[in-house]
Amino acid sequence: MAITLRRARPDEAEALGDLGFAAWEASAFAVNDAGRVDRGRLRDEFRGFGATHAPTILVAEAGGRLLGWGAREHQDQVISDLWVAPEAQGRGVGGALLAALIAEIAAAGHLSAELETLASNAQAVGFYRRHGFVVAWRAEKFSQALGYAIDKVGMTKTLGTSGP
Repeated sequence: MAITLRRARPDEAEALGDLGFAAWEASAFAVNDAGRVDRGRLRDEFRGFGATHAPTILVAEAGGRLLGWGAREHQDQVISDLWVAPEAQGRGVGGALLAALIAEIAAAGHLSAELETLASNAQAVGFYRRHGFVVAWRAEKFSQALGYAIDKVGMTKTLGTSGP
């Protein structure tokens, strides 16, 4: 499968939000949610993120079909989002997005890349470990999108050194 990466367009907000929401529903996040979150509101949050942050979103597609997206919401060293359509998982989409986001972070001069994920999401933690990330911290953090605190891990990957 030939994956193309490009910047998101504001007119894709709904489709990107729906893809992110579908990925969330298929993940350990939704399993651990146990029905606490208002799913309609969360889908709107995903769609709103796509509309507001399109310039920070990198989209993966193949044959004109959206497969996933990742974002650096504040254009810093933090990868704020990485979502792959359930049917595209395990096909290199997440790895391609992650590598491109890390390359952007390195090109901006940052010495490390950072991200957070659900501590109990073994699939995500394993994915990030396979791509060179290590767990830097674990804590309960309040999620605005979900409306309650979740057990998260912060992960980091060293990209370079400050020395000669």
